[in-house]
Amino acid sequence: MLSGVMAAQLVVALLALTSLCAAAPHLDCKELVKPLVLDNHSPIYGKWVLHVASWDEPGLKHDLVAVNSSWVELSSSSDSSLITIYWADRLGDKCLQGLANASVSGMTSHTTFTINGHTSYHDGKYYETCADCLLSEDTTLLPDGKSKGRYLFLFTKTGNLEQSELEIFKKQAECLNFLPEYFFGTTDLCPDDRNAAAADKETTEAEVQPPEN
Repeated sequence: MLSGVMAAQLVVALLALTSLCAAAPHLDCKELVKPLVLDNHSPIYGKWVLHVASWDEPGLKHDLVAVNSSWVELSSSSDSSLITIYWADRLGDKCLQGLANASVSGMTSHTTFTINGHTSYHDGKYYETCADCLLSEDTTLLPDGKSKGRYLFLFTKTGNLEQSELEIFKKQAECLNFLPEYFFGTTDLCPDDRNAAAADKETTEAEVQPPEN
């Protein structure tokens, strides 16, 4: 009888242990997802190429997969609470690019983009990530201020990423409740129109210079 009671207790103990293991979190999200404080914006300055992105609403996928490649350049402005954003997206054989300003406070940013006369509003958050990487969460806002959904973007300096770092991104996306679907950008980037415009200006100025006597 005693052995039967001990056996029953052992079974109960094993079931409890199995249940505990099953309930244990398999992701340490507190360590994986750490907000990046933007008090001195230098960690996010520079040119960044989109490598991978995810989304939390199925309807957002359509807008993203139309983009072949994307890059942004973030820089300081005369106003310490603003960041200047120059962006360029390749859609098939066309390039769209332009300039926007983001207001920054603590760990969040608010950006207004105007593309082909259409204005869109975005709230952003930045997170700690791999070296030479930029991890940003973008919430697209409807005209009434409500959220249309969120994207999670991972940019790198070169557009390339190690497989191990990609796996960390996927875990971060899971922690932030994004769908397990991913879009990968290419490195077939749009040229910087600002450089072309500067070159054209120099050529024009040279052409109108009076000849030397």
